[in-house]
Amino acid sequence: MLKLVCLAVLVACVSAGVMKFDDCGQGQIKLVDLSDCEGDYCIIHKGKDLKLHAELVPQEDAEHVNIVLKAKMNGIEIPVPGIDTDGCKHMKCPLKKGERVSFDYSMNIPKILPDIKAVVTAELVNGDNGDVLSCANVKGEIKA
Repeated sequence: MLKLVCLAVLVACVSAGVMKFDDCGQGQIKLVDLSDCEGDYCIIHKGKDLKLHAELVPQEDAEHVNIVLKAKMNGIEIPVPGIDTDGCKHMKCPLKKGERVSFDYSMNIPKILPDIKAVVTAELVNGDNGDVLSCANVKGEIKA
């Protein structure tokens, strides 16, 4: 359930409108757009569909891309297990250095999730060598 909460917060914070985010990489992320969200904090509602669109410019080639998600709640950062980690299902691979690429992800926020606030860190990692291709922190919460 935690994985759904964290992914929902991330997706919510990246999809309804242009979101402000903290780039924890090297400035590769150019746009984060999350349905029904804009500004620097996103409130997403259970039972709703969320769509995330992000654009980035990788600084190296990558044949394979992995998605890594972590959530920080009450000062504790934990990895989010059980998500679809294959980034190439959500963007065109292989990635080429310096070429802008779009990342699109959608999901429904389950009604059974608890109300929660978190800072979610999402990384796209080069599956060939482990280098972080892009990284963003977003703040948000899930509620009824």
